[in-house]
Parts: sequence; structure tokens; C-alpha cells
Amino acid sequence: MLRPLFAAAAAAVTTLGVSSAAGSPPMPRPVGEMHTGAEVSAPYAFYDFCVRTPEECKSDPQIVDTVNLTPERWAALNEVNDVVNETVIPKSDWDNYGVADYWAIANRYGDCEDYALTKQLYLRQRGFPMGALLMTVVLDENGDGHAILTVRTSRGDLMLDNRRRDIYAWSQVPYKYIKRQSTRDPHTWLTLNTNPVPHQNDQVATTGPTKK
Repeated sequence: MLRPLFAAAAAAVTTLGVSSAAGSPPMPRPVGEMHTGAEVSAPYAFYDFCVRTPEECKSDPQIVDTVNLTPERWAALNEVNDVVNETVIPKSDWDNYGVADYWAIANRYGDCEDYALTKQLYLRQRGFPMGALLMTVVLDENGDGHAILTVRTSRGDLMLDNRRRDIYAWSQVPYKYIKRQSTRDPHTWLTLNTNPVPHQNDQVATTGPTKK
């Protein structure tokens, strides 16, 4: 259930329909995809999140692991990414909850994983399959842990990141990819190949300044 602060934002997202595609950034060029490895432990705070909100960790009855990226779905990705990035106010888990790591759907404030979980929720409400919306853990340029949302599409793996305004291909930033949710079961996490070979056109058409 959405917090009151986000009810209006969610309503705005769900009412943005096909007509919004015309105002979206250009569709992305085809990009490569990341490769998964062995099963690995999920972040402890993710386990806790699933215990508290099991409805947010359920797989779909029919497993669909890739979204056909139509102009309408591309518009929806951009709409959700923009709404969450502009609505949630950055705040650490220590300041927000008094603990080092606490995963939750954002309640006005949040840190990286809260942005990503909220985007995952909004996109599911827009009809995107759970198997294509994968929580992903990386190390950033400074070697610090960071969480983003991977969206598996017919044009490759795209990233929704609270630190960047635009949606980008996984290979566009110098992150070290550690692990992400399985496409078949949200409770299962898999290692990621940290040195995959990018597609020769591995970029998206949207560009812009880094969101601070």
C-alpha cells in the first residue's frame, strides 16, 4: 500500500497513457545485457523487507523476464523514473530509521534502494512483469555500495538510478556489478559478470547531467 504522500504521484503516473509517448526522450538504441552466475545470498535488509511486506516480493503467476520495449513502455519507464527521482528526498537509513540498512518503499524520504523499490512497485502497477524488474547491487566509482533497478527489455538491460536523471545502459557508468534478483524468483539473487563485453552500440539516446 502506498504512503499518503505518494498517492497523488502514483495516480499521476498511472493516468499517463499512450499519448505521453510522444513527449518522451528518443527510444534507446539496442544495448547488450549482463550475464548472471551462481546463486548468492540476498542482502539481509532485503530479506527483512520481504518479511515485512511479502506482497512486494511475489513472483508473477507466469514468468516473463523481458519487456518488449514499445514507445509506450519507454514513456512509462521515463515517467516513473522522473516521478520517483523528483519526489523522494534523499536521506540515509541512519537518519531515517536509526539503523545502518533498511529497505522500504519510500515514505517521502529514502536512500538508493528505497528509490529502486518504489520504481519497481510503480512499474508493476503499470503492468510491467516482476521478472523484468530486478533490484541490483553495485559498487560505485568510490567503491561504496549502491542499489539501482535493472529493467530487462527487448533492447537490452537498462538502469533506473536515483543518482542520474536519465535512464542508461548498464555499461555507461563505471559501476562494478555485484548481484541482482533472479528473473524467475524475486527471493533468489545471482552474481553478475562484472566484465561483460558491451554491445558496439551500447548506449541510450537520453543524456543529461548527473542527479545529485
